[in-house]
Amino acid sequence: MGKSMLETDIANFLTWPHTNICSDGDPVSHPRGHGAFPRVLAKYVREQKLLSLEAAVHKMTALSAEHTGIGQRGLITNGFYADLVLFNPATIQDNATSDNPIALSSGIAAVWVNGQLVFENGKATGKLPGVLVRR
Repeated sequence: MGKSMLETDIANFLTWPHTNICSDGDPVSHPRGHGAFPRVLAKYVREQKLLSLEAAVHKMTALSAEHTGIGQRGLITNGFYADLVLFNPATIQDNATSDNPIALSSGIAAVWVNGQLVFENGKATGKLPGVLVRR
């Protein structure tokens, strides 16, 4: 796992208006595969106050969809897919580490994909409504 990023560089990138927040972390072997978004919300929004909650969520959703040319995603509006995460801004926290890269984040109450509940009370519901997204 590469560990060459400097915190000052991360802060500069996060505050640039055109930065999308995403993850290229492997979901099995890299902690950011399970904790990228909660990490931003906990560390850079709540603790360091580099971004507002609204700006961070916008960079994770609508701005990312716009920059990648993916339609009908990233906003809560009629005709768009309902991909939603219900989280507590005061308690959201990434828990994945190098030793345990698949540890679930805390502070996430529920997740919906295409309008169907897929995660609730710390567990997957077993529903798999996701689809391949093409642009």
